[in-house]
Amino acid sequence: MIIGTAGKRATARAIALVATAISSVGLLVAGFIAGPTTAASAYDGTGFDPGYIISDQQFYAGDALTETEIQNFLNTKRPTCRAGYTCLKDYRMTTQSKAADPMCTGYAGAANESSARIIAKVAAACSISPKVLLVMLQKEQGLITDDWPTAGQYAAAMGAGCPDTAGCDPAQAGFFQQVYFAAWYLKRYGQPAGTGPGTAYTSTFNGYSNFASYSPGRTFAVQYHPNVGCGYAAVYIRNQPTASLYTYTPYTPNAAALANMGTYGDSCSSYGNRNFWDYYYSWFGNPTGIVPTNTTASRLAGVTRYDTAVAISQARGDVPAAVVYVASGTNYPDALSAAPAATMMGGPLLLVDPNAIPPVVATELQRLKPGLIVVVGSESAVSASVFDQLATLAPAIRRDSGADRFETSRVIAQNAFATSTTAYIATGLGFADALTAGAAAGAKHAPVILVNGAATTVDQATIDTLATLGVTNVIIAGSSAVVSDGVAASLAAIPGMTVLRLGGKDRFATASAVTRNAFPTSPTVYLAVGLNFPDALAGAALAGSQGSGLLLTPPNCIFRQGAQDLIDLRATKAVILGSTDVMSSNVATFVNCD
Repeated sequence: MIIGTAGKRATARAIALVATAISSVGLLVAGFIAGPTTAASAYDGTGFDPGYIISDQQFYAGDALTETEIQNFLNTKRPTCRAGYTCLKDYRMTTQSKAADPMCTGYAGAANESSARIIAKVAAACSISPKVLLVMLQKEQGLITDDWPTAGQYAAAMGAGCPDTAGCDPAQAGFFQQVYFAAWYLKRYGQPAGTGPGTAYTSTFNGYSNFASYSPGRTFAVQYHPNVGCGYAAVYIRNQPTASLYTYTPYTPNAAALANMGTYGDSCSSYGNRNFWDYYYSWFGNPTGIVPTNTTASRLAGVTRYDTAVAISQARGDVPAAVVYVASGTNYPDALSAAPAATMMGGPLLLVDPNAIPPVVATELQRLKPGLIVVVGSESAVSASVFDQLATLAPAIRRDSGADRFETSRVIAQNAFATSTTAYIATGLGFADALTAGAAAGAKHAPVILVNGAATTVDQATIDTLATLGVTNVIIAGSSAVVSDGVAASLAAIPGMTVLRLGGKDRFATASAVTRNAFPTSPTVYLAVGLNFPDALAGAALAGSQGSGLLLTPPNCIFRQGAQDLIDLRATKAVILGSTDVMSSNVATFVNCD
């Protein structure tokens, strides 16, 4: 007998609603199939690998979402509920305490717990990802998106203890029991320590057995459907989470099910594991994406961008600081060349409001006791009043500024670098490419010089600056779409100059190319959001000072290339720059975007 059902057992009300029942093999009718929100390819069944449905890291990430993130997810998926019904986002109940055992660390029951809290606490106790639990609540009973769920749906929310051949076990009924036992079973299937011969968990639990119908590293004949006449597939199961999903739902989708993602296949189709993969992909990104398993994520963050820059500064540990660079935290152009300059001068980079010094920044400057403060940009970037206030916090202060962002960039470079055989060139019309170049340039003791990337040729002032610094090697950060071929050609035409372009299809690919070129290996890699500049700007100064790479990511995931970069760079540490409001928990668990 299988512990766990293969799918939702439809009520008469649901049958009336959708004109067809949800079968006991996990068929979620079209009304319950959610559209993709992260990757359109979720509905392309060609990406489904029956032997590798989800990675170990994503499956066992018990802290993948906080209670607040779970609640926000539920609110988004079902914003409103029909009158007279309680949707999952609003569901509350009194839970019972559970003793610790080899599967879970125990559960402290409490009154009036929300569904989000129950899911978060169970996930943490049993080390099963809350994303997995959310997906299973949808694929079993459609509870994530249902706007008029019944008591019966909550009673059998996860299909735990609901075999295909008999009714559900009353001892495991109810939302909390269902979530807890589903997570418990998913851990139990992996045969954790303490469940071997001679233990209380050797063969049965609550009268059930068959805790390991499937196991990794072997090929199994997995049926397409409870009807044995429908045949089977020979499936080589690659990891324990996939084996556990098959033990929970013992069927694999046939060609018809995979060819019709989001709807019906044929009479021999089953859908439970297909829908698990589909929902997970649609909601959270590819469940089998590239995961750097040898990399541990940490975070440098504060409540605001100013706090985060201070946290980054404090991670340096150098007190007093020889110099501190100060830039605007609200506008990027004047600041983009400051990170490698700060690295070269041996200090951090802090951010201020154009018209005020945040108290946390003033406190950090008092801690650092810099010999020199360098204010980056004109008075429109950092006002005269802020400059005067900063002057009281160090024995010396200067402003590096020019008539525009390009001249400011050249001034910063010339003031920080006496000579440099290498210079990075980036467009000043955007911030992304210059940010990741800042870390690479800082590590190489080279400046970043901004140009008008849309121009047809490089300007004479930039040529003169390169000559003054003694630059013979230019690295262009960005594709020809952001730094034109004309600019590149005019740089290459300078006598004795070599030019290398490092660019990709977008800012994330360019960051990868720049980082890989600069760092054959990087035990620590910094991850910054690629859609805004402040955290990456301060982080680039720290990364450069440590000889570490900086990669850009979206706020809710990491592209496969970025995950592969962490592996290839042999990164054991990935330091996320910014709070969870800037870079979500998905980045910390390396959830792939594509």
